Amino acid sequence: MNNKALNELLKKGDEHSFTLIYDVLYQPLIAYLMQYVDKAADAEDIAQSTFIKLWEKKDTLNLNISVKSYTYSTAYNLFIDNYRKNKKQQTYLDQLKSETLINLVEESDDLLEHKLKLIDKAVESLPERCRLILIMHKKQGYSHKEIAKKLQISTKTVEAQLRIAYTRLRKDFKDRPDIYLTLISVKKWI
Repeated sequence: MNNKALNELLKKGDEHSFTLIYDVLYQPLIAYLMQYVDKAADAEDIAQSTFIKLWEKKDTLNLNISVKSYTYSTAYNLFIDNYRKNKKQQTYLDQLKSETLINLVEESDDLLEHKLKLIDKAVESLPERCRLILIMHKKQGYSHKEIAKKLQISTKTVEAQLRIAYTRLRKDFKDRPDIYLTLISVKKWI
């Protein structure tokens, strides 16, 4: 379908016409976005948002360019917005982790020891498998692959159990984020 036909469909403004536009442009738009993102799910999210914007603005758009060009430029702009937002979040998390590490170095041994005791107590309350895998990872320094080999389980199982453990611990320390950050910041705790 050519650009003129796509523009005419958008001018009609009905759902059937929009579905035709969607059917023609969706897969090529995903392919275009895959050059910018690592995951197909991210490309699909951006594409969905692009078509939502197109649908919301269909009545007010004065298209001097083709629907295809508008769709691609909107998708690219959404990608840039998401990238900036994610970059800002990552910068914030990196800064928070850095501050936590500095605080760990600067805080007294007694305070650190107290935090580690609280962490140990919380870890002891985890389900047995989660606790074992977390201890192997954080206390003994084993990689996911090494844990999987030693316990004869898949690395996906190790990752799932660690995710469960960290989720529980984050919930346990929701009122004390400094302790949770200590847990995730230190390579090994004794």
